[in-house]
Amino acid sequence: MGAILEDEISKKLYKNVTFSLLLGIIIFLWASGLYGMLSMPHVYFRLSYALLTFTIAFIFSTVLLENRGVKVPYLFGGAGLLASIVTFIGICVVNGIFWLVDNFPPLDNLLMMLSISILAGFVFIKLVTQGDEY
Repeated sequence: MGAILEDEISKKLYKNVTFSLLLGIIIFLWASGLYGMLSMPHVYFRLSYALLTFTIAFIFSTVLLENRGVKVPYLFGGAGLLASIVTFIGICVVNGIFWLVDNFPPLDNLLMMLSISILAGFVFIKLVTQGDEY
C-alpha cells in the first residue's frame, strides 16, 4: 500500500512540475513579448500568421464550447473571445522570443523572472483544476 501511495504522489509531483515549467515558460515569454511590444512598438508577427492563428483557435474554441453545451447566439461570441485571447498570447510569445534574442537579460534577472513565472503557472494550474485530475 505504501508503494502505491508513493507512486501516486510522485506521479502527481512530476505532472505538476512539468505543467508548471511549461506554463511558466509560456508566461515568461508572454510577459517578455508584451514588455517588448510596449517598450518598442514593433511586432515581429505578420498579420497573415495572426489571422491563421485566430482562425484555428476560433474553430477549436467553437468545438470546445459546443461540446460544453453553449447555444448558438453565445457560441460564436465566446469562441471569438477565446480565439482573440489565444491569438494575443501567441503574438506576445513570438515577440517575447525575438525580444529576448535581441535583449537578453542578465542571468540573475532571468532566473528571478523565470521563477516568478513558474510559480504563477503553478498557481494558475491549481486554480483551474481545483483538485481535478488533469
